[in-house]
Amino acid sequence: MNRIFKSVGFTALGFLAHASFAQQEVTLEEVTITANKFAQKQSQTGKVVSILSDSILQKYQSQTLGELLTRQVGLMIVGAQGPNGTNQDLYLRGSSTGNTLILIDGMPVYDPSFISPTFDLNMITVGECERIEILKGAQSTLYGSDAVAGVINIFTKKGKSAKSVAGMVAVNGGSYGTFRGSAGINGSFSKGYYNVQYTRLTSQGFSSAYDKENRGFDTDGISQNNLLANVGLNLSENLTLKLRTLLNGYQSDIDAGAFADEKDFTIDQKFRMIATGLEHQYEKGKLTFNYGFSQSKRTYIDDSTSVEKGAFNNYAKQYYGGTTQFVELYNSLKINDHLELITGTDFRFNNTDQTYESYSSFGKYTSPPLGADTAKTNILSVYASGFLKTKVGFFLELGGRYNHHSLYGSNFTYSFNPSYLIHDQLKVFFNLSSGFKAPSLYHLYSPYGNKTLNPEKSVSMEFGVQIFSKNKVSNVRLLYFDRRIKDVIFFQSLSQAPYGRYINFDKQHDHGWELEGKSQIDKLSIWGNMTLLEGAITTKVSGKDTTYNNLYRRPKGLANVGAGYQISQKLFVSASLRSVGKRLDCFYNSATFNTETITLNPYTTLDVYGEYQSSKSIKAYVDLKNLTNKQYFDTYGYNTRRFNFMAGLQLNF
Repeated sequence: MNRIFKSVGFTALGFLAHASFAQQEVTLEEVTITANKFAQKQSQTGKVVSILSDSILQKYQSQTLGELLTRQVGLMIVGAQGPNGTNQDLYLRGSSTGNTLILIDGMPVYDPSFISPTFDLNMITVGECERIEILKGAQSTLYGSDAVAGVINIFTKKGKSAKSVAGMVAVNGGSYGTFRGSAGINGSFSKGYYNVQYTRLTSQGFSSAYDKENRGFDTDGISQNNLLANVGLNLSENLTLKLRTLLNGYQSDIDAGAFADEKDFTIDQKFRMIATGLEHQYEKGKLTFNYGFSQSKRTYIDDSTSVEKGAFNNYAKQYYGGTTQFVELYNSLKINDHLELITGTDFRFNNTDQTYESYSSFGKYTSPPLGADTAKTNILSVYASGFLKTKVGFFLELGGRYNHHSLYGSNFTYSFNPSYLIHDQLKVFFNLSSGFKAPSLYHLYSPYGNKTLNPEKSVSMEFGVQIFSKNKVSNVRLLYFDRRIKDVIFFQSLSQAPYGRYINFDKQHDHGWELEGKSQIDKLSIWGNMTLLEGAITTKVSGKDTTYNNLYRRPKGLANVGAGYQISQKLFVSASLRSVGKRLDCFYNSATFNTETITLNPYTTLDVYGEYQSSKSIKAYVDLKNLTNKQYFDTYGYNTRRFNFMAGLQLNF
């Protein structure tokens, strides 16, 4: 861990802990919905939740979702600092990609055509989000497969204006020829609300691959369109219908690999989500029904107009399509003032279409296709979770979930979460829970697939303390976490065709510490977090257990510190430091035909933001990022942004 990281992490957070008891005249305690699927004060849940409220999101609409999330405790998003459209790998508490479940308005979203299904964070902008809740630890009891390390629930914007018609127009632009424009209308009417928003992004970008020999790599740009729509309709006094859709499409340039340019390699990616829901309120609870459909389409074309030196193919085309459907029905019942019960069932279905063809000096090659009619799975689950609240500040959540998968059969998960709130200011909590990740369609049906695979199964434990100021405006949380996964899916090389297959083989163990806090002192707001992480994979080599580091591209030390000041009623400024420790990465060296381990250097970046609210309707802002023009690498052989900025104007009417 470098000296800058130590000073940023310990000195600033020590000050933060001292300042967190500053008193304020007025505050409202934040409420979490994701923790237990019903509205609940943060101080009354023993689960570890971080909330990015609308007031925070409004200040950083010029940033990408990946940039915003990567500053949260325990999160490392590799690719967030690359050109717009770069694939972003999300690592939560050292977990592998695909082990964090992404929800949009409470429903799972992911692309089932990936080797490890994940959601492309490029598909939604910060300006389309109203609130984000980050829930850590194994959450499979309430949320099913993939919630091994945690859940990120993204709530999209609703029509919350009291006016029948309100609207906004926002434009911002800056470095690398980047332009983003948004326009939307929203409002309320006698029986509900509506919101429609369109966003356009274009950027000339910069070379994704690092040009270490100054060969003049071309830039990698993007062109993107987003459409978000939400409608809520009160069918009766106690029954509400919700409709929502997210449509996204972008085309971007990509490179051939680390240190390897490609001038005519493009990706065309499309995503659409259509969802509906019904909520029935009754005297002692709420019954909720949701249905969601999503479809992803990715087409890669490496054209033949420009063939890079050393390239194997003259032309290649790859198509990956995936469809998911999700249905759930759950009931929240308040049995009495002390006990609330969640019972529910859900069903997930996914399939994929995949094709690949290429032309080289050896002629045409076509890989065996995957067809949606055969490459498909489903999971049916039932679950129950009880929440106990006592007058003396003791809280307990206990739950279980039964899952039946169409191929591997059945598995069970559980959660046990006691906490104790002392004098409404000191919370002590403990979590013991299990999670699972079902094998992907690629793991099962690809040429290397294995239909006998079992799910990866985890057991997570965390314990810690959280201290609140009397009015809840400030808090500090310290915790230790430990996650053990067995039956980790591993690619086994073979000496004969197809020269490899997926098997359940390894064990994975990740553990560490998290410290985070925030405070408001008059016009000054300060926040910070620090993550210390250790991780290892245990595998058998020649019949003996061998343990090695598994934290590739994930630092053992990570810290973020920031401060904001309301200079006047109209002017706000903030600054933030991000310090990332050393990481390991793997690199295939084509000269030696070996995979080599590389150490990526630590780095620290400084960002500054300012906004001027000239009236209730007009706001101007500027976001200066990597102010010291630091050159660093999150992936060996790929560029990240040097000093860059975005400036913009927003009009509300």
